[in-house]
Amino acid sequence: MDYNNFDYRKLEQALVSFPNVRSAGTSTLDRELYYFTVGRGDKKVFLNGAHHALEWITAPLLVEFANAFNSALSGGGDLYGYDVGEIARKVTYYIMPMVNPDGVDIVLNGITPENPYYTDITEQVGDQEISAVWQANIRGVDLNHNYDALFEAGKRAAENAGIVGPGPTRWPGEEPFSEFETRAVRSLVLDEEFDAAVAFHSQGEVIYWEFNGKGFPEIARSLARVSGYALDTAAGISSYSGFKDWYLEKFDLPAFTVEVGRGTNPIPFEQFESLKEPNFKLILELAEQI
Repeated sequence: MDYNNFDYRKLEQALVSFPNVRSAGTSTLDRELYYFTVGRGDKKVFLNGAHHALEWITAPLLVEFANAFNSALSGGGDLYGYDVGEIARKVTYYIMPMVNPDGVDIVLNGITPENPYYTDITEQVGDQEISAVWQANIRGVDLNHNYDALFEAGKRAAENAGIVGPGPTRWPGEEPFSEFETRAVRSLVLDEEFDAAVAFHSQGEVIYWEFNGKGFPEIARSLARVSGYALDTAAGISSYSGFKDWYLEKFDLPAFTVEVGRGTNPIPFEQFESLKEPNFKLILELAEQI
């Protein structure tokens, strides 16, 4: 299918190909937070994308990984040198392509006066273009700063940077898990007890692997080796209350933030094909390492 401008409507169309689609909950505007599985192993790996609205390209990337994985599995072949049959016997991937469907929708399709948040968002954006700056959910909360991992320190850092309320990016909300979307992710993680997790973002071609002294450096180095992405540690506002941070802090199990592609968000769709090999290898390598 055409993965360009991959919004919620296209996500629903793409998910028809998968027999086991479920919902972890709904977004602020009552869109389903879909997830599905590929593989059948006892080890569980959680992959999520599009926490940030401008980074919508991570959603079709995860859908395309699942399609490529299933095609290789049904054809008895490998995928970038990995034995998919063996991985499928070991691992089940749980994939939530689009954590922030409401935000993605206004980035790709704009916002109309019928939207209940129209006035708030147009005031917050001012003379900027939504399609160039909006990372948050529809309530102006940055979902990847809404997790319970040094939340208050992150909130103070945002306020010190002049971010004191809802807006296009970096506002963590009033409290951890204040948003429908992050509560749905939390519930899924707690219910399924995953063995590892990766949150896909853009851009930079880096892997963030550590939080507050916790991390899995040997696995991180393996992911960097196969993907060609650099290892890095977050600094400043970016170093608090993300999904990866919460997962490492709460469970002390492998978790990574992967920044795909290069350039300015939203990265051009022309990069999509080049994103497949490094990130598919990374996902497959993680299965080998856990």
